[in-house]
Amino acid sequence: MNHLIVYAKHPLPGYAKTRLAAGIGAAEAAGVYARLLYSYLHDLCCAEWAETHITLAVSASADAPFFDVAFPEFDVQPQVAGDFGARMAASFARAFAAGAECVVLTGSDIPLLDAVLVQRAFAALETAPAVIGPAEDGGYYLLGLRAPGAPLFDGVAWSTGRVLAQTEALARAAGLPLSYLPVLADLDTVEDYHAWYHKKELAYGAT
Repeated sequence: MNHLIVYAKHPLPGYAKTRLAAGIGAAEAAGVYARLLYSYLHDLCCAEWAETHITLAVSASADAPFFDVAFPEFDVQPQVAGDFGARMAASFARAFAAGAECVVLTGSDIPLLDAVLVQRAFAALETAPAVIGPAEDGGYYLLGLRAPGAPLFDGVAWSTGRVLAQTEALARAAGLPLSYLPVLADLDTVEDYHAWYHKKELAYGAT
């Protein structure tokens, strides 16, 4: 059984996309996040999955009722407390303890992330022990593992441009080869927003 974990939070102003909110305002940033979140989750709902369990790992227990109603197709669980590394390590450990053979974890605010890329990640794990989706800002949008216990989360400077490089160094030190997915753009800053909005205008025409 494969297990997909999607990190998500309630798309509320002042709560979702706070870094972006500093540049475009809290309401606008929450709206951008809602659009990306719903698009990605809808795509996951419509995809065909072979023996894959999907969990929405929400930021806080208070977020769970919203997602239980909005996306009843998925299992909804709150993330544990702690920094980003501690939360991801716990998510992987819980999935493997529940019997998963391969686990993939993603965010929910990457414009070009879709079910096809997630399925490519699971396909990569058929031969590779780990798979990663690099982000243009030096982080990553997806991480997949074929076995528990990978030491990829301690000592990483989360929310910086060093995340990917530090994770790669941890993987090398552990003798854990990484398979790579395409590099995608994240959407965390006002510069990211303008680049995304410009591409959207080119695709659909200015409004």
